[in-house]
Amino acid sequence: VSMGYTHIDTALVYRSQKQIGAVLAAKFMSGELRREDVFITSKLFHGEMAGLTRRGSTLPLDDMTPEEVAEAIEGQFELILEELGVGYVDIMLMHWPAIMDSKNKNNAARRLAAWKVLENMLERGQARAIGVSNFSEHHIEQLMKDGAKVLPHVNQIEASVYKSWHDIKAYCDEKGIKLMAYSPLGLGKESLLNDPVVLSIAKDKGLAPSQVALRYLIQQEYAVLPMSSSEERLRLNLDLFSFTLDEDEMNKLSALG
Repeated sequence: VSMGYTHIDTALVYRSQKQIGAVLAAKFMSGELRREDVFITSKLFHGEMAGLTRRGSTLPLDDMTPEEVAEAIEGQFELILEELGVGYVDIMLMHWPAIMDSKNKNNAARRLAAWKVLENMLERGQARAIGVSNFSEHHIEQLMKDGAKVLPHVNQIEASVYKSWHDIKAYCDEKGIKLMAYSPLGLGKESLLNDPVVLSIAKDKGLAPSQVALRYLIQQEYAVLPMSSSEERLRLNLDLFSFTLDEDEMNKLSALG
């Protein structure tokens, strides 16, 4: 925040919201920031996963009725606002469409039940926008067909030079759904910062590899969510609008995905 970042991306399952709330409260009280100066995205509706199940932050979705889901999501929404210490979030997302790899026949009904809660929170002003995360075009189409009144404003997906989802991007572009890219620099062994193509373009332009990789997504109209603990990297990741990639460079990067 002190460096100029104003978009905070968090989630109930991250267990980082109390710390974020404490920092923001100090900034608000000192007058350094106002609530409208920061843009907060959070997420709920995360099914239980091996190694990730945390009391109160994940849900045993396959064992829940739609009515139970709605009640749980109401509680999760209230908890998020309480932990952050704010009266509203700028975007609230459904974290996943279902438990990973679940084929449960009631998944669609549970998604709709959760989405109805988000629609109510949007109407009440506790969320300025609502959206989804990790949803395919099928999930969004099903949600609307089943009775959703509000089309998701955002779909947050994993995207990078190495991961190009042409179908979901085309669908979201057509529907006017904004795409956010998480893990835009790759994950683990997929880290693209040492890729020869990325390195070559970065060297030619006098840039860091991360700047090239992030600018690639920005020119495809993604909102990017890079993560780093390095102050130098954080500063570099802010400087993405003083240069552009030409058509040849974009094509070279596109070929990697």
